[in-house]
Amino acid sequence: MVETMSGKYYNLLSPVKVGTTVLKNRMIAAPSSPHFLQTPEKYPSDGLITHYAHKARNGASLVVVSQAIDINPEFNGDTLQVRKAQPNEVNPDHGTDSGHFIPFDLADGGCQNYLSLMTETVHFYDGRIIMKPKIDAPREFDVSPGNISSSTYNGVPPPPAVEKKEVPEEILQEVIKMNVEKAALAKEVGFDGFFLHMAYRAPLAARMLSPLTNRRTDKYGGSLENRARFSIELADAIKKRCGRDFLIIASMSGCEPEGGYTLEDAAEYAKLFTGYFDLIYIKGDPGDRDSAPTNFMPERTPFLYMAEFMKEKGVELPISINGGFMDLDDCEAAIASGKTDMVAMARAWIANENLGELAYEGRAEDVVPCLRCNMCHGAGYFRPWVSVCAVNPVWGYEHKIESMVTPPKHRRKVAVVGGGPAGMESALVAAGRGHEVTIYEKSEKLGGLLNIYEHYPFKWPHRDFKGYLLRQVAKSGIRVRLNTEADSELLKKEGYDAVIAAVGAEPIVPDIPGVQGKNVVSAIDIHGREDRLTTKIVVIGGGATGTDTGMYLSGKGHEVTVLEMGGVLAPQEVRWHFYSALTDAWKKLPTFAHILNACCTRITEDGVIYRDADGKSHSLEAGTVVLATGMKAKQDLAMALYGASERFSMVGDCKEAGDIQRAMRTAYSAASML
Repeated sequence: MVETMSGKYYNLLSPVKVGTTVLKNRMIAAPSSPHFLQTPEKYPSDGLITHYAHKARNGASLVVVSQAIDINPEFNGDTLQVRKAQPNEVNPDHGTDSGHFIPFDLADGGCQNYLSLMTETVHFYDGRIIMKPKIDAPREFDVSPGNISSSTYNGVPPPPAVEKKEVPEEILQEVIKMNVEKAALAKEVGFDGFFLHMAYRAPLAARMLSPLTNRRTDKYGGSLENRARFSIELADAIKKRCGRDFLIIASMSGCEPEGGYTLEDAAEYAKLFTGYFDLIYIKGDPGDRDSAPTNFMPERTPFLYMAEFMKEKGVELPISINGGFMDLDDCEAAIASGKTDMVAMARAWIANENLGELAYEGRAEDVVPCLRCNMCHGAGYFRPWVSVCAVNPVWGYEHKIESMVTPPKHRRKVAVVGGGPAGMESALVAAGRGHEVTIYEKSEKLGGLLNIYEHYPFKWPHRDFKGYLLRQVAKSGIRVRLNTEADSELLKKEGYDAVIAAVGAEPIVPDIPGVQGKNVVSAIDIHGREDRLTTKIVVIGGGATGTDTGMYLSGKGHEVTVLEMGGVLAPQEVRWHFYSALTDAWKKLPTFAHILNACCTRITEDGVIYRDADGKSHSLEAGTVVLATGMKAKQDLAMALYGASERFSMVGDCKEAGDIQRAMRTAYSAASML
């Protein structure tokens, strides 16, 4: 492998020719953007323009716009109507995210002005920008009649299926004609190409490719050649109208579930598409429920084998692979080995506002690991519809952060009390602003509740994230005092100008008879003593912690039953892509069970007694009862530190018990105010 001056990423950062266009490197910004950044207008907001420009500035050579770009698009943004049509069974008072992905109108002259501004900002940073149109037949048609409606990724049933008719050939030709017009208008406002979405059996072109949805007997059905015909005709028509230099990038599933096309078929498709497309972009398939890899997949780049297979089968069309690419060394190795020509990343750009800078400087150790929680798809059914990243506290308002945070006026001596993720983040931000920082941690090591995940095999991204924080603290010059429980008197004696309390939270102990029994233990206290727990275990509380704990103990050989008072296990978890992976993970554990709508009324020496939804009592045998009934912020402990300095703030779980995303954002905001 040839090395760069930085010693690392010669191949990843090398230019590549796609069609007639030279791209500055091999890094693609896959379709992804903050869902809730766009304003109600059908033209890109300043925030969204900044977002896409930032990706190019950050190093992406090719930026794919997530929002559909259409001609006179229809959009139902009425929250009440959408809530009625798609009721939210997890949290009925919250509704669904009806407001995201507002399509842009290519036919509107004012919208064209904003789209031109968006394309020019990407070009300013030597990036190329690709439009993503909505390609569908009229609502009453599908590729073939009798298809089942698209499955949901959200843990909520899809809308009722509507019987549709087979789309006739003449309407397919109208769809092609309309999308050629979209491509021509897009080129006019500065787009460099057209993104043809052919994955997941979702849009029309994808449903054409799949034998699961295409049962036609005309020239668009049957053989691979026939099923590929629509996409080829569309690409050919666009090239004839817009010129050979107008890029056509197509995404497709590498393979499908049983009954669909195989990886061998996908390679044959790619050969058929050669000469019509400029690059094929391979994705996993949500039929396997892993299109956006989660922590339940041990492989870091689980779909790379698909691109490698295509290369081995002689596919000459340039190939990009998508799914899990985060580590710069993995990206470099994939390209240097010839397994793929480019890598497409989404969450890597979200978690890292400086990914390109880190690549060019050879600093893989400073890449912020993604937790693979998919919170970037929407924080969940119990939080406002905002776009957040668990590990990047500024994502979602990157266009405003420069005006929100001003340079410090004075260099301060800062104490951070607590060495969990919120404490480390606030210390790092404060130190980065030039302050002198000391972390006080009462235990023997930093990490806080992240240390629990050292024991969970499926929490490896959290271990990576803790390792990242520890590395940053070690190289930052921050002073760390372990085994030191700081109080107000100690802090006053040291003469700090500012104190940040990050003392965390403690388990809630419910008022249940028998809860003080010797067979009862908190979920955060089981680690290191698993061999002393009994074979049969009941976990009280089926939230995220209870579910994770139950799965972990089941994986260790215990027979676990989780009792959840509500109607859904782990209701706070992200429903988009992640929840189906979580469900599959617990279903694979033969000794994991859960009971919903179950209220524990007593803990005995032999187990628990619970009441079901009908008010009937039942008993469960268990030698160990694990409490996972929530956490309570240590607000009083934190507030006792007030007065030890001129400035005081509380961050993370001691302010409000929550999750890593809330911890990171509160930590960032408090430290950036110093």
